[in-house]
Amino acid sequence: MIKGFCFLLLLLTTKSATAQNEENPLPYAYKEPAFDTAPQYPGGSDAMMKYFKDSIRYPEPEKTKQLQGNVLVKFRVSEKGKIINIQVINGVPGGPNLARETERVIENMPAWIPAIKNGKQVEAEYMLSVPFKLY
Repeated sequence: MIKGFCFLLLLLTTKSATAQNEENPLPYAYKEPAFDTAPQYPGGSDAMMKYFKDSIRYPEPEKTKQLQGNVLVKFRVSEKGKIINIQVINGVPGGPNLARETERVIENMPAWIPAIKNGKQVEAEYMLSVPFKLY
């Protein structure tokens, strides 16, 4: 009985050591990226920040309260570079007009450079944090 128990213990220890040396699979299935190259604002991030600075009209109620912060927004850039499906993910607490202004500014952006997948333009999701700062 003791010999059998020792053999079983040895077998389990060997199996456990072997399992630790094997490559562990990911806890989820691999998902191929939606694009090879991300969509881009024409002129890059500096040009986008200039666009925000020139285009944002600070809502008066939030300006009076001196509310500042970032509005996180998600949208899709179509294969032709058009902004579609704008969704505010997280706004500034107490500043609903900042979220509405973000939607307006994003909606009026010039066409983007679309994402590229396998050499072709494709639709892609993009998340962006739009800053609201009083100067």
